[in-house]
Amino acid sequence: MAEEGSTEQVVAALYAAFLAGNAEGMLAVMDDDVEVRFLGQAELHGKAATRRFLAFAGPLLENLEFRIRKRIVEGSVAAVLWEETATTASGAPWENHGVDVLEVADGRVVGLHEYNDVRLVHAHFARYDG
Repeated sequence: MAEEGSTEQVVAALYAAFLAGNAEGMLAVMDDDVEVRFLGQAELHGKAATRRFLAFAGPLLENLEFRIRKRIVEGSVAAVLWEETATTASGAPWENHGVDVLEVADGRVVGLHEYNDVRLVHAHFARYDG
């Protein structure tokens, strides 16, 4: 079992909340000054900005099947390779893959950068104006 507050434990808690559809649970493991980047969508600073983006992004995909292919943890940094399928809110099929790079300090996510196929993001989602 991962040590409380370790990078491994914090990353596991973040994805457990994400997979449960619990945005507040995700925010609970983030630092107040978290830096979040969703490639092709948003660059955010702080929990309030991240909360607004998660509220925007939540309804974009329906019937999401998100699979973690590999989790790599090295010190305070983690890389999570993932793939997902879903249906967009407009009814189009969705299939994407990517990697999230996370940094953890003092038991909190201080950086979360999500990289994926931005062509799909631009083709299917409205622009986030934040």
